[in-house]
Amino acid sequence: MISLSKPESRAKLYFIILGSGLIIYAVYLLINSASLASISNPGKDLRVPYVGERIFIGVLFLFAVLSVKDLPSTSTWIGWIIFIGFAVRFLLIPTTPAIEDDFYRYHWDGAVTANGFNPYKYSPKEVLDKNSSVPNELILLGEKSGEILKNVNNPKLKSLYPSISQGLFALSYFISPWNLFVWKILLLIGDIVLLFFLLKVLKELKLPLVFAGIYWLNPIVIHEFFNAAHMDLFVILFMVISIYLLLKKNYLGSIFFLAIAVGIRVYPVILFPLYIRFMWSDKKEVLKSTILFGVLNLLIFIPVVLAGSYQSSGFAKYAGNWINNAALFDLLNSIIKIFDSLLSDGNSCTHCLARWIVSAIMLLVVIYYSRKAIRSNNDFLERAALILAIMFLISPTQFPWYYTWIFPLLVFRPKLSFLIYPALLPLYQVNRYWEYFIYIQHLPVILLFLYEIKKGYGFGFFNISEESYVSNNKKNGL
Repeated sequence: MISLSKPESRAKLYFIILGSGLIIYAVYLLINSASLASISNPGKDLRVPYVGERIFIGVLFLFAVLSVKDLPSTSTWIGWIIFIGFAVRFLLIPTTPAIEDDFYRYHWDGAVTANGFNPYKYSPKEVLDKNSSVPNELILLGEKSGEILKNVNNPKLKSLYPSISQGLFALSYFISPWNLFVWKILLLIGDIVLLFFLLKVLKELKLPLVFAGIYWLNPIVIHEFFNAAHMDLFVILFMVISIYLLLKKNYLGSIFFLAIAVGIRVYPVILFPLYIRFMWSDKKEVLKSTILFGVLNLLIFIPVVLAGSYQSSGFAKYAGNWINNAALFDLLNSIIKIFDSLLSDGNSCTHCLARWIVSAIMLLVVIYYSRKAIRSNNDFLERAALILAIMFLISPTQFPWYYTWIFPLLVFRPKLSFLIYPALLPLYQVNRYWEYFIYIQHLPVILLFLYEIKKGYGFGFFNISEESYVSNNKKNGL
């Protein structure tokens, strides 16, 4: 009989319930995912139960992680976390992505790259229309793709994924063309390596190894990578490797893997000034790291530059036009529109001005958190977590899988505000039914995040002394 009066007993119960809930959810998707496929355009009768179940799992996750410091960091409970995480991932690998279609672009880009073409040169629409500028071999490749090319989203735009991403897509194509199962297996291999380095960083920081459950059992992470098959897992992987090497004072290795992460998604570049601040006492390392980072990024983006024709560039359109599921940016844009209508003819590019304001805020945030000497590893990780958190909150695009970008830091510096997102972000899939769902998703997090900054790290939910960590791990032979 479990006595719920004891924090340790409650923590065990919450993690057992969470694990059971995740398994049930994975089985639910295994049965129903085909009817939720984006090409089926599922209606409210299918979307609402699906979203409701995801919200419920998010609530179970919140109860579990709020008690994570009370969960014994024994081999039994670390094993439970790892086993449940693996079981859910394996169950989701054969599922069809629910109301998601990014994987079509991954398949197409991988095929283009693997066949020796520049994925930034021709848009899927140009290939579909058999444009005279498109090589015949590429047109034939499009015909061989079956429904893949026809279902690529934003087909007028060329790829917006950097060259390291293209290499990963091409690897999947080389193993087995147009095969989503193979792509998910690559994601699983990456996730196993990621878990290994998460545990190594936790050990380095003298934090309980059960904190890995904040990532490994997170329902957004699991769903977005192993059902929806989003490629962002690989960014997190190389960021965690980079962080581990930085903490071990292997500066050049750390910068190398940070550049690889940038070559998958551009956003980790905002952490580079903080990395430089971390190694600031060693000016030679600063110089070598800056040169290495610059050279690697130049090499990574050469294919984009060589493609030319920036009018249909995915990078240009994404940076200049895309707005999705963004509460703060939407509010800022609305305020600018009001002033524009009062002071001018109301035809100004208000979202352009909003983007400039957001970019300026982000620049100031990076400068602010990089200006002072870094006192410790935890100080570095806290600042990095705040930079990525603010970046996500003010971004014009806040897709649920973008939330995973901050997860390497949430494992080491948990934030209550961001840990309620798994219970809120599933509402993204019903935004079409009520425009104010974007505010329900984000405003509670924003308000709690601001209060959290004022109140202090984690409200005390996640604080644990180094002495208790060491004694606990010695007691359990870890």
